[in-house]
Amino acid sequence: MKNKTNLDEMQEQKLLKIEHTGFWLGLWGLVIIIYIQLAMGHSDFAQIGGEAVVLFVMALYMSVDCIRNGIWDRKLKPNLKTNLIISLITGVAVGVFWFAVTYHNYHALAGSFAAFIVMFISVSVLALAALTFTTAIYKHKKHQLEKQADIEENDE
Repeated sequence: MKNKTNLDEMQEQKLLKIEHTGFWLGLWGLVIIIYIQLAMGHSDFAQIGGEAVVLFVMALYMSVDCIRNGIWDRKLKPNLKTNLIISLITGVAVGVFWFAVTYHNYHALAGSFAAFIVMFISVSVLALAALTFTTAIYKHKKHQLEKQADIEENDE
């Protein structure tokens, strides 16, 4: 049973676009807020926990539902090259952030550079592992969906 809607197709498309934009503004807004709080020294879970939980739930929902429906991305391909590039960009972004925070707090260039290296390597490796794992799950699910579509097509 379908839910009755008062919207025509054009309004439905516009609403989807509005919801899409609102979701991504919320997601990136939470990321920015968490980083600002961390930069200000608020690293206690009690201070950033609410935002972190909401961010985690939003990202998890989006990831699981996209994979469940066989969707990866509009532009990026699910391959090792893309995963490596995204992992390195993520590592650099987090490394630069922690370099700046460490330098601001301790004014030690060598220590700040060490923080950059540790965070860059850690985040890059973890991001690559997570993306590689997620890519494998996505490809498996997409294969299942294509197989199911072929079976349904042959039944008709």
